[in-house]
Amino acid sequence: MSTVLPASDTVSPFISAETLAAALASGSVTVVYVAPDAGPAPAEPVPGSIETALPTHYAEPGDPARGRLPLPTPEAVRRWTAEAGLDPDGDIVVYDAANGSAAARAWWVLTWAGLPRVRILDGGLAAWAARGADAVHLSALAPAPELSTIDTDAIAADLPAYRLFDARTAAAHAGDGKQPSHLPGAVSSPAGIWQDANGRLLPFAQRQALARKLGLFDDDERPVVAYCGSGVAAAYWIAAVQDLGVKPALYAGSWSAWSSDPARLAAAAPA
Repeated sequence: MSTVLPASDTVSPFISAETLAAALASGSVTVVYVAPDAGPAPAEPVPGSIETALPTHYAEPGDPARGRLPLPTPEAVRRWTAEAGLDPDGDIVVYDAANGSAAARAWWVLTWAGLPRVRILDGGLAAWAARGADAVHLSALAPAPELSTIDTDAIAADLPAYRLFDARTAAAHAGDGKQPSHLPGAVSSPAGIWQDANGRLLPFAQRQALARKLGLFDDDERPVVAYCGSGVAAAYWIAAVQDLGVKPALYAGSWSAWSSDPARLAAAAPA
């Protein structure tokens, strides 16, 4: 379920490139690169990066009922992380070379599987390449967030019981105005609106104002659910609101699972 807590009780999972550089210099962190597919790592990754791929390590093979990138089991995640030499209680920083969504999915999956000290490199590889010289030491994390997931059947059984937020682009949410394009009642809130022009997380005050505009601080007891196409951009959406005290559930099946059944209710944007 969704809860709204005082911001002082929560922390953001994002860290800066400068903080990561200081942690690497002290040898106190493991860095994990997250590829969106099984392709090669970038030419100049963060030094010492362990290479992973979103569909291999943070998802199971897709099927229509579960979506393109269904969640793996926590046991499977703990197994491969042990084989890769990741300390389950150590500091881990995940990053990608794109918009941060793949890294956020990795953060969500690893944290959900029981690794409590995972952070996301804010701005990804581009931020690392452009980092400044200021050394900021890695601070202790608050207790790992209690991440939750929800499946298609639960949402379909009682749509009005949930506050649904669509983290896809506004164009994907709207569709062509004729065919169903999003879950009924879902609010369009693209993951990218939580970022600045350089792909970095907006400052706290700006995100707080955005959350207020979206009604996330309203007196509404219904659980907040984030979805997208396959549970990737939605993971970034969830990460972006952690320090605001908003605790959404991830609908990992997302639109790719929901739309697999033509008989299931769906909505089209007004013409």
